Amino acid sequence: MERDGRKVRSFEVAELAQISRSTVSRALAGDPRISNTTRERVLAAAAELGYQPNLIARSLKNQSTGIVGVVVTDLNNPYHAHALQLLIEKMGAKRLAPLVFAGNTAEGAEKAIERLMSYQVDAVIALAAPFTQHIINACLAGSKPLVLMNRHDGGEPVSAIGGDSFAAGAMVADHLISRGGERFAFFGGEDNTTISREREQGFSQRLREHGRSVDITVASPYAYDAAREKAHEILRAKPDAVFCANDTLAFALMDAARPTVGMDGMPMIVGYDNSALASRPVYNLTSVDQNLEDMTTRTVDIALALAGDSVRQPVRLTIEPFLVERASTRPRNS
Repeated sequence: MERDGRKVRSFEVAELAQISRSTVSRALAGDPRISNTTRERVLAAAAELGYQPNLIARSLKNQSTGIVGVVVTDLNNPYHAHALQLLIEKMGAKRLAPLVFAGNTAEGAEKAIERLMSYQVDAVIALAAPFTQHIINACLAGSKPLVLMNRHDGGEPVSAIGGDSFAAGAMVADHLISRGGERFAFFGGEDNTTISREREQGFSQRLREHGRSVDITVASPYAYDAAREKAHEILRAKPDAVFCANDTLAFALMDAARPTVGMDGMPMIVGYDNSALASRPVYNLTSVDQNLEDMTTRTVDIALALAGDSVRQPVRLTIEPFLVERASTRPRNS
């Protein structure tokens, strides 16, 4: 940002581009009222002069930092890790700066929010399943707009964007029945969250509509090692079709079954999240995709809109999931 030993000023960019200084500021801030042609002139002039805007000074003037806080409760979860990656990419495209904090306990989530507030973030996005209420309380106390990537049925004024877990459970039941499933199991999480319960409820209700039932339900922590131990409870019941509340549980179940029954004796298995490992040949896991591309795009857009409009009403959106079919639900007699 220096030229001949001195700092380049925005008025010099304006002179070179032959436009007003205010237009330079708007163009560099991504103001949609500025045409692409004008923005390109400004960017070209700024590049030629080596000019970079002082974002801190701008934030003091505009009461906006361009920083969006992101709270993640479990980076060991492939779904959260992938969602975080997409959020960072999409915020970068909007010229926003993500400030990420991880809190793997309720206390940790609250402390993460408190620290975010000290950085004067414009809004907060929470990738949080188990500790939703703690994050909501902290954000409301700090008067910051909050967008949950999660279902929220409470009355607090926060935005929430989540998948339709109940519909996904029903979709999985239809799929397993169509593949010839007769004895069904549900492998769920121990966190007792709304989304975990809804996946089980959707699955169970659709089975009942078809005159079937869940023969065994097992709950486990979402950690792989613990889930692999718990998986033996399911295997001893000998179901021929299993719906797992996330992909980590499904991977643990498949790895637990492999040494004893092999691929041919393994039940049909469906996971949830369609994480990167699901498509690997060692698993080839049929899995529910939450449509993270759409979910993260909408999350960033809503956070940006809320940050720029203090009176805007919270938004509640449901993103429809879809099933990605792979070999793990191929009928065993095929």
